[in-house]
Amino acid sequence: MSPHPKRPGFHFRVRYAECTAHGELGLASYINYFSEAAAQALSERGMDLRTLTSRSGALREAGYEVAIQASPGYDDELEVEVRLHELDERGFTLGFGLQAARGGKPLARGAIRYDARSSGPDGACRLPLDLHGLLQEWLV
Repeated sequence: MSPHPKRPGFHFRVRYAECTAHGELGLASYINYFSEAAAQALSERGMDLRTLTSRSGALREAGYEVAIQASPGYDDELEVEVRLHELDERGFTLGFGLQAARGGKPLARGAIRYDARSSGPDGACRLPLDLHGLLQEWLV
């Protein structure tokens, strides 16, 4: 997956091993693509998602959502767009749009929710202030 120099989003080509016996992209691969696009988008904003979600990291993946509109197949070129969908003191949700790289046909949409792992003084889980600040800049 790599950023395209002229268009927003992250581009990739569906590999044979990611397809079902019917030649369509398997469900788990959507989540993998969304997660990889999230890591790239956050990296561009100075955040290392892999470190943040490691066992000792400040975040945990709390939920996934995938809605498939049309199934891509082997060797199709795809594009994932990432946006900050929701931000609160406990975590954030990234939203994703998956479309064909050529023609822009919508194929799927989804979301991944990331929640804070560390507890505040009152026992509530809250995002670290520096991370919250970086994410707030994305909203502007």
